[in-house]
Amino acid sequence: MLLQFGVAQAYTDYLIHLAVTLIAMMLALYIVFQAFRGYRRNDSQRILFLAIGLALLTLAPFALSILGASLGNSLGLGPRLYTFYLPVASRLLEICGLGCILYSLFIRN
Repeated sequence: MLLQFGVAQAYTDYLIHLAVTLIAMMLALYIVFQAFRGYRRNDSQRILFLAIGLALLTLAPFALSILGASLGNSLGLGPRLYTFYLPVASRLLEICGLGCILYSLFIRN
């Protein structure tokens, strides 16, 4: 009985984590979309790099997390995927996003 409760709890925890991640992704997508609309409206390279940076900073790590979790489970990849590869890839995406945002602050139109 205790094992069944643990499996059900783990499944519930996963669904809650997935729901919260999807909500965060939707908010990030809306913000990136608004920045991209600003780029299209003003034809400003600064806003384009801001939109790219925000996408890399917010959307890409979430998508990578979901993709890694679903592929990791279905392919039976080891724990190194979750403890090393996904965190490193996520941080690299965040660094690229921050670099784009920083570039958008210094670029001249």
